[in-house]
Amino acid sequence: MSVSYISAESDVDTSDWVNITVNDINFQIPPEYGGGRNASGDYLFNNVFTFGLVALENNKSFRNNYGYEATNEENYDVEEMEIDGHHAVAYYSNRSIVNHTVTYLYFESNGTFYALSYDGDDVNSSMKKIVSYSPKSKLSKEEFNEKLNKAQEEYIEDQIEQEEAYQYEQAYREGYNQGRSDSRGGELLGYYFFYKLGQRSRY
Repeated sequence: MSVSYISAESDVDTSDWVNITVNDINFQIPPEYGGGRNASGDYLFNNVFTFGLVALENNKSFRNNYGYEATNEENYDVEEMEIDGHHAVAYYSNRSIVNHTVTYLYFESNGTFYALSYDGDDVNSSMKKIVSYSPKSKLSKEEFNEKLNKAQEEYIEDQIEQEEAYQYEQAYREGYNQGRSDSRGGELLGYYFFYKLGQRSRY
């Protein structure tokens, strides 16, 4: 995937924009996305593939959301940008589940990461304006990138661990169901319980 750098610009008429609150932060959004479901930590118009603004309030939600999108096989491009004091990165993907292009724009505002997602294949002036209305980033560009990289690495590690745990459990169940008592069955059982005991929650 290619990486490019752009800055926010443009004058957008926001006189009819809608006010929403996500994670105690006030945002303004275009009127065509008004009337959606507004919970404390997210705003959805239809679904995240049409329009969504989600606060990634803790390490786990940030890791799982960003990690999944950053490694999605349907991505075809990624773009880094600066938007009026916010570091941001956009992932563009052709989503088969909805049969259209979806953009996921990640940015940090006032110490919290947000995922802005919508039906579209670019970060247009309106989307930049949504970001620009929020409080500025508290992170340097280096800190922003470090957090993204760490989230992606930990997400991949989690996926590997889950797959290994599944394989161990399947091997154990197959051995148990077949009534195997040979040394290999005992070895697999030992590996399985060793793996489960060795797991620790990061948070």
